[in-house]
Amino acid sequence: MRIKVAAVQCRVGVNSSLRSAEKLIAEGVEKGIELFVLPEYFSYREGDSLSEISRVTTRKLSEWSKEYSCIVVGNAIVRYGEKLFNAGHIFARGDLIGIQEKIHPTRIERSLGIGCGDEVRVFDVNGLKISVLICADILYPEVCRIAALKRADVVLNPVVSFKHSELPAQRMRSCLYFTRSFDNAYAVVKAGGPGFTFLGSETTGRSLISTFEGIAASYSDENAEGLISAELDISAIRRYRQINYSLHDRNVKAYSELLDHGFDCE
Repeated sequence: MRIKVAAVQCRVGVNSSLRSAEKLIAEGVEKGIELFVLPEYFSYREGDSLSEISRVTTRKLSEWSKEYSCIVVGNAIVRYGEKLFNAGHIFARGDLIGIQEKIHPTRIERSLGIGCGDEVRVFDVNGLKISVLICADILYPEVCRIAALKRADVVLNPVVSFKHSELPAQRMRSCLYFTRSFDNAYAVVKAGGPGFTFLGSETTGRSLISTFEGIAASYSDENAEGLISAELDISAIRRYRQINYSLHDRNVKAYSELLDHGFDCE
């Protein structure tokens, strides 16, 4: 089983974001790409009504996946009762396949009332097992391992990459994604985009695709729109899952301390 996937490094947080995203998806379909991942908050502009742009975003995701007969994954804010969540939406040929809430919203997101998801889900899309870990979720190895134990083949990672960051080793960050793929026996598709957050911070692209063999594709210009694509051999990923003994020979009793110091974001 093989599938062509792409991180859509579109313009984010500007008037042309939706046009930029659709243009790149249309180009990708011509190249045989079947699955597209958009950057986190790609369609949200400073000053927008969050509820309105959320409705527009999910409608567009559905329309694109139907018009281009593909899988499109993007984020939109959803409300469940009194709580808001930053949630990844998976659309396949117009149909909503599943929604994954962000497990670890940032402090800024939490200050805006965005709550924490409490479950890592894996969705079956035509036999492909897909999980969505949103932005900072990829930094938490325990959450990444749960996706692996649920037999995810591909983890989609829509992100906001800040233009100016205090984090060290910026040129080495691709190592994190290879490590996640190698440890957990799945591919990771990271999608970011140049532009602005809806709070006005400047962002950049840095999109890439990793597998257990290394970085399969990476951005060439973090400030330019473009498609970062690769063909994934899902059968090879599943064979590697069988020989990766760290997925099977685990002493789970030693992990009990993790539950004593949880991430509290009520």
